[in-house]
Amino acid sequence: MLREMAEVMELERAELGAAKQTVKAQGLTIEKLEHRLARLLRVQFGRSSEKMDIAQLRLMFEEVDAPEPANDDAPAASKAKPTRKAGTRAPIPAHIPRQTTQHLPEPCDCGGNETVICEDVTEVLDYVPACFRVLRHVRPRVACRSCETIRQAPAIDLPLPKVMASSALLAHLVVSRFVDHQPWHRQSVILRRQGVEIDRDVMGRWSRKLAWLMAPLGERLLSYILEAPKIHGDETPVTLLQGEDGSHTAYFWVYLRDCRSSGDMSPPAVAFRFTTGRGGKHPAAHLAGYRGYLQADGYAGYNALYHDPKTKAPRGVTEVGCWAHARRKFTDILEKNPSPVAAEAVVRISLAVSRGERAFRFTFGKQMLLRDALDRC
Repeated sequence: MLREMAEVMELERAELGAAKQTVKAQGLTIEKLEHRLARLLRVQFGRSSEKMDIAQLRLMFEEVDAPEPANDDAPAASKAKPTRKAGTRAPIPAHIPRQTTQHLPEPCDCGGNETVICEDVTEVLDYVPACFRVLRHVRPRVACRSCETIRQAPAIDLPLPKVMASSALLAHLVVSRFVDHQPWHRQSVILRRQGVEIDRDVMGRWSRKLAWLMAPLGERLLSYILEAPKIHGDETPVTLLQGEDGSHTAYFWVYLRDCRSSGDMSPPAVAFRFTTGRGGKHPAAHLAGYRGYLQADGYAGYNALYHDPKTKAPRGVTEVGCWAHARRKFTDILEKNPSPVAAEAVVRISLAVSRGERAFRFTFGKQMLLRDALDRC
């Protein structure tokens, strides 16, 4: 009987140990899910910025070998240049054309000679509404009686043949659509107010033809970007409407060349590529043949650029991390648990980012001097 009781107790101990392990695992799962839920709620309803009060975070740890940073929420330019006095008006930019109208007073009643001793000038910013005009290209047919021939100048070269739109109008429509985010329907309504009827479907067809014409420029732009020793890459989701089939999540891939911080004053450039998916095959195709540094987030789709998926051998693209994405991980920890280690990481990363943003406004030589001065602080 004692043996049976011992076996029962041993079995109960084993079950209790297993139950404790289950509770521990469930607790970790709950903590992980709570952390993920808090992050999703913050993304959906919280602040879009990760800026935090660095001074408050510094109280969570004692030893930080860095100068006191400025509040990220305060205007950073307030120390770089003097602010205008309250109530003063910003001058109208000098590059805007001036139209002068002189207002003379009524002649003096005495009839004597009058001399201008000074003048007061008031400048008012005016707006000339855009207007349409019709460009008439007339090509007379000229007959030569001696040669018995008829001659005529060649037809003009239009961006889109058989389209009643000049290059200026086409450029205006495309810029309004893709830079100012004016839908074709809204542009059609705006043009209708001026008596011009251009259907939105027509605008869409024009834009597709222009995209085909400008495709070589897009390829050359990406080639120019890939000539840089360092580039930046990112992808952003967009909603792709598919008519009766609803919508689908597509992606814009962005590749940036901007090496001014390293003293290379080559013009910066950015290229966009559109795909209906997010697979790693897309950046691999976009950056085929590139050799250099790629600064991107931790998305696994870029991993095939850095090393061979099977052999893990390094490839020609070197991965460069992003401080903003690294800071985001520590910010997520602080949202749930006020960890001094995470607070110190956020402070140090914020200081580094702030220094880089301040140094970026200067030339390369001044950047080096500023960085040396900040490092000695």
